[in-house]
Amino acid sequence: MMSPYHRFAIEKEKLWKGLPERERRILVEILGQDIQTPMRVMDIILCANLGSQATIHAALTNLQRAGYLRYTSYKADGRSKFISLAPKSVSLFKRLDKLLVACSQSAQSVAA
Repeated sequence: MMSPYHRFAIEKEKLWKGLPERERRILVEILGQDIQTPMRVMDIILCANLGSQATIHAALTNLQRAGYLRYTSYKADGRSKFISLAPKSVSLFKRLDKLLVACSQSAQSVAA
C-alpha cells in the first residue's frame, strides 16, 4: 500500500506536469507573498536563489505566456510592474490544496 505522502508526491507531479522546476518555484514564491504588499517583477528578480536576472526574466515571460501570471503597471511609475497569479495558477494551487487535504485525511484514517 502506498503511503499518503508518497501518493501526494506522485499526484502533485501530475498537477505540475509541463512546468519546469524554476517556474514552479517562482509561482510558489509569488503565492507566499503578503496580499497587502503587491510583488514587483524586480522583487522576484532579486531572489538570488531562483537564478540569474536573465533566467528569471525568461521564466516570468514563459509563465505569463502560458497564462499563469499577469502583470499590472504601477500607476505612479510606468516602468515598474506588479506581478500576480492569474486564475490558471490559482486553480492549480487550489487543486494542490485539495490533494494535500485528501492525503492528510487518508493518513489520519490509516493511523486510526
